[in-house]
Amino acid sequence: MKKGSRDSKPTIVDVARLAGVSPATVSHVLNKTKKVTPETEEKVLQAVKTLRYQKNALASTLRSRNSQVIGFVTSQLHSIFWLRVIRAVEYTLSQNGYQMFLGCSYGDPARELQLIESMLQSMVGGVIIATCINEINEKELPISSQIMNFLEERCVFVDTYPSGMNVDFVGVNNEEASFQLVELLLKKGYRRIAMVNGDHRILTARERRNGFFKALEEYAVSVDERYVFEGKNLGKRTGLEGANYLLSLDSPPEAVFSASGNLTVGFLEGCREKGVRVPEDIELVGFDDIEWTPVIEPFLTCCVQPSWDIGETAASLLLEKIQEKKEGRAKREIRLKCEMVIRDTFQQG
Repeated sequence: MKKGSRDSKPTIVDVARLAGVSPATVSHVLNKTKKVTPETEEKVLQAVKTLRYQKNALASTLRSRNSQVIGFVTSQLHSIFWLRVIRAVEYTLSQNGYQMFLGCSYGDPARELQLIESMLQSMVGGVIIATCINEINEKELPISSQIMNFLEERCVFVDTYPSGMNVDFVGVNNEEASFQLVELLLKKGYRRIAMVNGDHRILTARERRNGFFKALEEYAVSVDERYVFEGKNLGKRTGLEGANYLLSLDSPPEAVFSASGNLTVGFLEGCREKGVRVPEDIELVGFDDIEWTPVIEPFLTCCVQPSWDIGETAASLLLEKIQEKKEGRAKREIRLKCEMVIRDTFQQG
């Protein structure tokens, strides 16, 4: 070890140097992967004792062909919804003797692929993916056949997945839940109803969009394209942009359907900036519950995704998948139901 690094942990290189052998030999002795002479083994074990060297359990596990580590690649870490999903995955894995290896793409498809490739190279048992990739495009985002096989054979996608892929998936009844929310507005007599949503190439955004249009169609309300705002993603900024656009129209909507919790936060911020009151001036229903929704006005009506159940189901499905190891196994798509939470003016109606 270098001078001045008294507090640093000894490495396998330090053990090898003290024992007068190569790091590979130290690895063989500790992991019992290759026979060495009794004298060499004694030198290595003595060096380990002298330096108080300890193996990195996680690194050793990652290198194992029968890895007890499962990767989780998420596109964000600030959302309450995703933090709950991650907690459920970690708990379920730990209850089954597995550890979780977490990585975040921050919404960057290239970074997501790098994380997946890194986990593949580390020989994790499998990966749960909350993807930010909407579709597989060889020109814009080339993916090797090795990665494609890994995604299909040893991964489970949650919330959304790239179009055109044959993968295991855990999500919710997006279209049905969106229909129910918009139907609440229609039953209250609203007809100028707007939608704030993300890019419809995203599976969740597309399905929630379908639910919005289906409800209007069933109640014979024609779609006014001015009231359809679709931004780049389902984030807070898109919600703010949607509010700025819709509230600036000559004839603004009477009610709004927000397709995600982050969109709702952004939309509420836009309403506050323009002095528009919810629900007095405009009615708002949203997909996802916001942590402070039940205690801070306005009391929003929403549909709540079962975040814990999503994480638990995804982890259980992946463990079942990698433990069965059946070739030609049919892919599974599991849809969980959202809970409708009726608050404030809808309870009075």
